[in-house]
Amino acid sequence: MSSSLLFLTLAYLVLIERLTCHAQSHGDRIGECRLEHLSVMEPTKRVESEGGVAEFWDDKSQQLQCIGVTLIRYTIRPKGLLLPFYTNAPRIHYILQGKGVMEIVVTGCRAMYRSSTKRGMSSYSDEHQKIQSIEQNDAVAVPSSSVHWIYNTGHSDLVLFSLVDVANADNQLDPTFRNFLLSGNGNGKEGEESNNNWFKKKQREAQEGNVFSGLALETLIGSFNVQREIAEKVQGLKDWRGSIILVKEGLDWLSPEEEEEEEGLEKRKKGDVNGIEETLCSYSFVHPLGEPRMHADKYNPRGGHITSLNTPNMAVLQYLQLGLDRGVLYKDAILVPHYNLNCHAVIYCTRGSALVQVINENGKRVLDEEVKEGQVLIVPQHYIVVKKAGSDAFDWVAIKTSDNPIINTLAGELSLVRAIPEAVLMSSYRMERKEARLLKRKGELTIISPPLEETH
Repeated sequence: MSSSLLFLTLAYLVLIERLTCHAQSHGDRIGECRLEHLSVMEPTKRVESEGGVAEFWDDKSQQLQCIGVTLIRYTIRPKGLLLPFYTNAPRIHYILQGKGVMEIVVTGCRAMYRSSTKRGMSSYSDEHQKIQSIEQNDAVAVPSSSVHWIYNTGHSDLVLFSLVDVANADNQLDPTFRNFLLSGNGNGKEGEESNNNWFKKKQREAQEGNVFSGLALETLIGSFNVQREIAEKVQGLKDWRGSIILVKEGLDWLSPEEEEEEEGLEKRKKGDVNGIEETLCSYSFVHPLGEPRMHADKYNPRGGHITSLNTPNMAVLQYLQLGLDRGVLYKDAILVPHYNLNCHAVIYCTRGSALVQVINENGKRVLDEEVKEGQVLIVPQHYIVVKKAGSDAFDWVAIKTSDNPIINTLAGELSLVRAIPEAVLMSSYRMERKEARLLKRKGELTIISPPLEETH
């Protein structure tokens, strides 16, 4: 009995300690997140590589720290290769322009695809996981810790907006963005100081290498069973091309239409699978959003349209706990006031401009600014947001921190106001019954189209 009592006592103390630590951590985060003022944001850091540019939003910004995300915009030049890497949290890429191919290497999945190419009199056959094509308005889901690379197959720049959810449960260390390169290095040329030779020298001395560069050379030689020269190239200590390189001979022979190997097919037919085959390995990581009007969740022929990407139409998102909306508001159209029930939203303007207002719990307007192409704003969970398009159409993508984002509208067909009895509205707003009925019945649309222009 004494030993059982001791065990229960220790278990109770451990539980209390964990609950206390969790409460303190949660309290600290609430204290830090006093979002009394929001602002439209642009990248603050630019790192140039041989084959492109990576632009970073300020990770120290209170807005981004409170919702726990890192934002990056990649520009990959023609024949540019974003070198293989993985991060400590799941992410979503949204393709802003261009086209290319990519591979997401999922741990536990077999290399059941084959690429073949001819060089002179020789031919090569290479096994790998699935290579997928990407193009403008595609959303790409990348699970935490999954290695991936991206190659530009087009004749113009391939541009991606990327959100990394560092506050995700998959990241168990701390809310810090960590990028693990498998090759090359992350130095490149940073900011305007890149032309300064002293700065270049200091940057190289403080090299941000790939994951192999810190290992002893003998360890690499033994691990891969290769010659010293090959191991030194893997370390990349003298490779100054950055994290995006140019492939002069091109990789156009890499195609997303490879056939599965017969051996792999036979194994699947016999049921010889490892469990992961039926989950991540079979999912699509790319979803096109190029024609939102065909699959719009909300559509007004004169106002605009919104398409949502969530678990029902992209199953892999349940592993990322991320979702996405793509929207278009036509000239002067309004998206009625609404709020996110279960997530934060990061809004990236892809075209045009809009006036955006965000309201907090005290009815205070914490944001009242115009957002333009290439700019970002955040909308915290439960904060009210309303958008009005400018003189041109306003296109945006909103990446959300839930795989099934839910919004509540304050006006419109399914709004909260329409669900409240007339008598309650009359008392709440000191209005007549006729006015309460008008309030409920007039607001039938989520996207409000502008009034028709008068003709003379």
